[in-house]
Amino acid sequence: MGSKYPRSVRGCLPLWTLMLEAVFILIFFFFTNYDSSSQKIMGTHQAVFRDVTIMAALGLGFLNSSLWRYGWSSVAFNLFMLALGVQWAVLLDGWLDQLSFGKVVIELSSIQQATMSAMSVLISAGAVMGKTNLVQMVLMVLMEVTAFGTLRMINKQYLNTHIHNAVLAGGVAVGASCHLISSLWIAMVLGLVAGLISIGGAKCLPVCFNRVLGIHDTCGVHYTFGLPGLLGGITYLAIFFAAWSKNAMFTLKPQNMASTSCG
Repeated sequence: MGSKYPRSVRGCLPLWTLMLEAVFILIFFFFTNYDSSSQKIMGTHQAVFRDVTIMAALGLGFLNSSLWRYGWSSVAFNLFMLALGVQWAVLLDGWLDQLSFGKVVIELSSIQQATMSAMSVLISAGAVMGKTNLVQMVLMVLMEVTAFGTLRMINKQYLNTHIHNAVLAGGVAVGASCHLISSLWIAMVLGLVAGLISIGGAKCLPVCFNRVLGIHDTCGVHYTFGLPGLLGGITYLAIFFAAWSKNAMFTLKPQNMASTSCG
């Protein structure tokens, strides 16, 4: 049975795949080496690596094999994307960890991490099975693995501390006026502003304090508790005066109506 792909796809697919694989071979030859010192701890990672690889190759590879229209292509395409994604993820994770294009040290743990990055492509490929060709899937592998590795690096270095500080700042800001807040959106906006103050303060305020004011805040007390607490106090006063003026308006309105009726 002949291929149903257009002639343009059938013509550029082998050339595109071979050229990409040749580039990977050259990069692995010149920019990678193996860590021989990690052979002693290889046994501890081998079981986890085996389970992850079996789940990626067999579990996700044969997940859609029961579909009679895409039985063969689901297995072949998934194995192809897994092999391509692991190669690109190993290189990308190595470059992102050292923030340079030097030698990438390949370990068993790095291959395991690259396999998990490639699994994100295998999961999303099930949604477009039968709608995309291999050229589009190759581009999808490169883009998704790049996004997955970049987000992992950002989450590892930055987001954990920012999330902790933002949660604390939101609690401090909402705590002062929580008994006066009548709508959920007020608490959401207040927590969002406090979180943004905390994240922005972690980047800007230490530089300003050290150079301009001469204050040394090593634990981030000012932008985690001080400024969000000030925001919470201002919000408390605003909500209190808004509620007080509203109650005063409702109490004065019957008196005005009574005075006008008597007159």
